[in-house]
Amino acid sequence: MIPFKLNMDILKDDFSENYTKITLYDKDQAAILEDVRLFQKEDTLYSRYVYIINPEDISLLPAQIQGISFIAAGKTDIADFPCSCNALFIEDAQDTIRLLVQAQNIFEKYRNWNQALYTALEDPNPLDSMLQASRPIFHNPIFVHDVGFNILSCSHRAPGMLVWEQDAQTGNHIVPLSLINDFRVDPDYLHTLTTMEPSIYPAEQRGYPILYMNIWQNGHYEGRICVDELETPILPGQFHAIEHLVHLILIAMGNHRLMQFNLGSSMKQFFRDYLSGSISDQAQIFKMMNLLNWKRHDSYLCLRLEAKQQDIRMMSSAAVIGHIETQVSGSYAFVFQNGISVIVNLTYSQTRISDVLSSLAILLRECLMKMGASTEIKDFLLIPQGHYQAVTALDLGLKSSSMNWCYRFDDYFLDFLHMKASEVLSPELLCSHKLKVLKDYDEANHTELYHTLKVFLESERNVLQTSKKLFIHRSTLFYRLERIGKIAEVNLDDAKERLILRISFYFLELDEQ
Repeated sequence: MIPFKLNMDILKDDFSENYTKITLYDKDQAAILEDVRLFQKEDTLYSRYVYIINPEDISLLPAQIQGISFIAAGKTDIADFPCSCNALFIEDAQDTIRLLVQAQNIFEKYRNWNQALYTALEDPNPLDSMLQASRPIFHNPIFVHDVGFNILSCSHRAPGMLVWEQDAQTGNHIVPLSLINDFRVDPDYLHTLTTMEPSIYPAEQRGYPILYMNIWQNGHYEGRICVDELETPILPGQFHAIEHLVHLILIAMGNHRLMQFNLGSSMKQFFRDYLSGSISDQAQIFKMMNLLNWKRHDSYLCLRLEAKQQDIRMMSSAAVIGHIETQVSGSYAFVFQNGISVIVNLTYSQTRISDVLSSLAILLRECLMKMGASTEIKDFLLIPQGHYQAVTALDLGLKSSSMNWCYRFDDYFLDFLHMKASEVLSPELLCSHKLKVLKDYDEANHTELYHTLKVFLESERNVLQTSKKLFIHRSTLFYRLERIGKIAEVNLDDAKERLILRISFYFLELDEQ
């Protein structure tokens, strides 16, 4: 856990709740303060602490100290302080011990806030938990929206706050379309999309100031966090606090993806409907794709997992889904039709299919699950077909004698062709009639031409290897090949004919199983 370090602005803001005569002389505004100490002449001074000091003790300070922060209780003259130090003067505070306790409480408040933010990373909806934990820090409504102006989370509402619309497709709140259209042509708003630091959106635009910070990930704008000044004034120290909050949001994004914080149930329903063929409207498909911040022509992989015993309970399914999304960056997993389906954006995760499959091997073994995997898909619109590939590969793999945990569609491509072709053609019409000619000849003449051709093609027409496998002399092999050519009119120099024959042999073996 990275500690949240305070700056003098935050201390001034919090002390202002109890004192009115406060003056801050801050040289660098650096956030380096970890705790508070009572100044003692004999102590070594450290820049990570802020020191409570009596005005009469200022003369005891070394003349050459630099970068040390002080809080002075009572009436103090800035000229008495070393010019290279930061100082907060609280003229109406007379008791240094009370000031020390109050400062300790301030540091404890922000430590507890930081702990709550990190704890929220483990929550199902981390963004909701983060914003609720941040209410005592900002004292105003806090909300986050994504690139499509969907409201991902809001701490609470206050009078005068913008009224959001409800998206008919997702059921979630969204900034009114009329305002979105205004934003898209407003040069001042468009300029705000380029900022990297916390900034203020002026009151002239919305009727009240808004403290905001854009959320950037890998150079891409992901959305924005906003604090509406509707209940208390925005304070200087909150600029530093919102930076830290965005940092934690970015950590959560690495595990959850930003839009998943609040749209998880909508995403599950979208993918279920999309894979089952209930969604055909491309506008709706592209909208969800944009919410994911995925691109149409990214590279995708579809996976289908099922238990060997079809009695997965929801609790175990949730654990498996959590493990998958943790192990495979850029993945989205969900329960679908008595199993678990996974969509992986390979471009986002910058990984290879083999690495994805390897990362799930232990999970499959420990959970007694089998998995089907699609080929690489280059179009988001083909995701349903890719999922069909994964389901088909799993089904064909389970029916085979393979002991593997994962079945790739590439490995069962011919099985798939045979399965689909068998739906409209009888087995004898799926294969080259030339093989039947050879079989009939072998039966009538007690020869082995059929088997000789099969081994010859499997050996890639290598005469030496074929002869060894058949335990015959090369001259015998040449004689048989000549007979095969004449009897069945086979042209072994034709690549297309060789391919048809090999597929035919494969299909016949499947029919015999």
